[in-house]
Amino acid sequence: MHRLIINKLGPVKRCELECSSFMTFTGFQAAGKSTIAKAVYYFRTVKDDIIEMAKRQALSETFVNGFEDEFDAANEAELKKGLENYLQEKFFSTFGSSKGMSYDMSMEYQYTESCYMKISQTRTNEKQVQNEIKIVFSSSLEEFLKEKNNCFSVTPLGIPDDEIRMLKRELYRLFDDIYSVVYIPAGRSMITLLSQQLGFIYAYMTDSIKRSLDRCTRDYLERILRMKPEFSDGLLGAVHSDAVQAESVKLALSLIRRILRGSYRYADGEERIVLDDGSYVKINFSSSGQQECVWILNLLFYYLVRPERILFIIEEPESHLFPESQKAVTELIALVNNCGHSVMLTTHSPYVLGALNNLLYAHTIQTRHLKKACQIIPELLWIDENKFNSWFVKNGTIENCMDSDIHMIQNERIDEISKVINQEFDELLELQETDGEGVV
Repeated sequence: MHRLIINKLGPVKRCELECSSFMTFTGFQAAGKSTIAKAVYYFRTVKDDIIEMAKRQALSETFVNGFEDEFDAANEAELKKGLENYLQEKFFSTFGSSKGMSYDMSMEYQYTESCYMKISQTRTNEKQVQNEIKIVFSSSLEEFLKEKNNCFSVTPLGIPDDEIRMLKRELYRLFDDIYSVVYIPAGRSMITLLSQQLGFIYAYMTDSIKRSLDRCTRDYLERILRMKPEFSDGLLGAVHSDAVQAESVKLALSLIRRILRGSYRYADGEERIVLDDGSYVKINFSSSGQQECVWILNLLFYYLVRPERILFIIEEPESHLFPESQKAVTELIALVNNCGHSVMLTTHSPYVLGALNNLLYAHTIQTRHLKKACQIIPELLWIDENKFNSWFVKNGTIENCMDSDIHMIQNERIDEISKVINQEFDELLELQETDGEGVV
């Protein structure tokens, strides 16, 4: 099982957890939920980084006659060294400069017993080297990188697809990970608001400006820019005809319509919410809730109907949504998880956590009540408690907030802020009920 350890990174003082198929993180603002999510993103995308670096290595060795000397350094580059340099840059673009970080900062990700990575601040003779980090690969990973050095051939048409697929399969086995990662950050409405201008703005950004963007946000931005044309015929246009009748697809479409109050379409270079009567609203004039959630819905649905397995890292899916819609988006996420994908969720919403508890509880209903339970909540939405875990992030550490007896999220965690509000009300009520003696 995958295991993440973080020590003194940003607001996180200490975090040690085993990853499950469905993970949720809740807690106070700026407690470290996003830091943990970004750490998972960082490590789980390393297999994709290896493929990218192997491609670069192969293509750097193809040269034009008369320019051979310019490629000598590239020809000598090793895959391992290239990957280390790439991962250092990736660290800074994901977490920011290390200059303000603790000298004892470290991260470790255990993919299997023999395959892992460690990251820490660099020291030379006990002196801290500013803005440099040290990356350590396990021996099995080092051996793999050595074996795959210059593993791709290059034809006039580029690198053969079958060679890329073969390397990908080997990486899946090495890392014990079949999932590609889709990161959906918070603050999505601004990107959606600038929908029509976004492609133009991004095209004219210099590479240095693009690199200055948060790595996860940049990945999200580039993904939706690439995918917009896929929805020229709406969501159904992204589905193969034989998949339309699947119960999971029908249920997903129903939930999306309930949340979006319409359907999404990309037409004539603009994003639209199409209403039932055929009229539409441009996405930048739609509600803030629609702007926040539209690409969560699009991405979940797009990969739901495809064979590729995805780890969705979703920050605050409840943003700007009415509680009923928060419940529906939570159910859609659970449906996608039950269709073979993995989910990591950060949330501040008691409605999201409450909806998850209902789906967990439904899974425990005894067989004799199965039919009635399915009428209340469709079985496709039920969550298996053995594949689910929930964490509370507070004071730089994480606490498992699952009730071990009933296998649900602890109610006191869901009502954490309610306790403070209720206590204040009780104190005010007590003042009101005093007999007034000595009270001003």
